[in-house]
Amino acid sequence: MIYVSKPAVISAAGADAEENFANLCGEKRFLSVCEGFRADKSFILGKVGAPLAKFSQNTPKHLQTRTNALVLSALLQIDIDVRNAIKKYGKNRVGVVVGTTTSGVEENYETFKDFAATGVFDASKFGINRNSLANPSEFIADFYGLSSVAFSVSTACTSGVKAIITAKRLLKSGICDAVICGGVDSLNTLTINGFDSLGILSARETNPFSKNRDGINIGEGAAFFVASRDEISNVVIAGEHSNCDAFHMTQPDFSAQMQTKCVQKALRAANLSSVDYINLHGTGTQANDKIEAKIVHSLMPSVFASSVKPLIGHTLGAAGAIESALCAMLCAKGETALPPHVYDGVYGDEIEGVNLVKFGQKAVVNSAMSLSFAFGGDNAAIVFGRAK
Repeated sequence: MIYVSKPAVISAAGADAEENFANLCGEKRFLSVCEGFRADKSFILGKVGAPLAKFSQNTPKHLQTRTNALVLSALLQIDIDVRNAIKKYGKNRVGVVVGTTTSGVEENYETFKDFAATGVFDASKFGINRNSLANPSEFIADFYGLSSVAFSVSTACTSGVKAIITAKRLLKSGICDAVICGGVDSLNTLTINGFDSLGILSARETNPFSKNRDGINIGEGAAFFVASRDEISNVVIAGEHSNCDAFHMTQPDFSAQMQTKCVQKALRAANLSSVDYINLHGTGTQANDKIEAKIVHSLMPSVFASSVKPLIGHTLGAAGAIESALCAMLCAKGETALPPHVYDGVYGDEIEGVNLVKFGQKAVVNSAMSLSFAFGGDNAAIVFGRAK
C-alpha cells in the first residue's frame, strides 16, 4: 500500500491545510476582483492573500518565482515529514513530482512589459529557465539537496492528480522510497488572458452545476504530500487511473466514454463499487458540468459530491493536488463535516442529477474520490481511503 503524509496546502482559503479545510467546509467564497492583468479589464480570481515564505540568499535567481514561493509556503508545513524521509532513506531515494502549468512565466513577462514600455530589452532580467515546467521540481530538489528523480507533470488541469499518481508508481516500481508530490500554479498574465481568449472566464463568481453557470474563475495555490510505502499516516492512495481520449484540444468528448472508464477503473483499482464522497472537477463551464454530471449520475448518483472551485477558483495544476488533500483529510478525520457545494441553488435543468452537498451536512468518510478533466481530453481520478 502507498501511504500519504498529512497534506500541506495554501490557497485563497488559507495559509495551511487545517485553515483550508475549515474554510472549504464553510460557505464563504475567497474570490476577489483583481486588477493589473489587463489594462482594460479586471478579473475575479482566487488570489492567495497570506504572506508567502521568503527565499534564502542561496536560492538561484531563476528559482525565485511566485510559483516557488507558493511551493515553499506549502512545503514548510510538512518539512518534518520530508526531513524524516531523507534521514531514513537518503537524499538519493527521495523523489519529487510536481504538477504545474505556469512555472515562472510572470517574472519573465515583466521583462517584456518593460521592453514594450521602454524599447530596451534588459537581458539580465530575463531567464529562460524560469519558464521551464521542471522549475518547481528543480526548486524542491535544490531546497532539500535531493539527488533522486525530480520532474514535473504538465497535463493542464489533471497535472496535480497525475503527479500524485506518478509518485505512487515510482514507489511501486522501487525507483524511490519516498516521493514529495503535489501541484502548484500561480496567477499570471499569460494564463488569465489565455483563458479569457477562449471565452470561458466568468465575469461573476463561478456557479458550477447551475442553470446560470457561465464559466470559471482562475485561482492559485499549492498542495503537497510525502508518499511512502511505510505506514506514515492512516490514509492511503487506494486506487487511481488516468487516460486520454485526445478528442479535442479544448472541447471534451460529450459521449463521456473515456471519462467514465477512467472513474470505473479507479474504483476497480481500489476494490470499491462506490465511495463516500466525490470531489467534483466542477469548473462552472457549460461543457464540463454537463459531462461530469452524466458520469457521476451513471455511476454514483446518491454519493455526496461538491466542487470547491466556487470558493478558491480553478487553481489549474494545483487543483487536483489541493482537492486530493481535501479528500485525504476527510478520510483521516472519519466522521466529519463535508465541503458544501456553493452555488446559486438553481440546478441546471439540462444536466443529470448529482447529490450536491449542502452546508452543514456530515458523513463518515472511509473513502473519497477526486476527479480531474483537462484540455486535450486528459482525464484522471484518484481514490483515497482510511487504512484498515
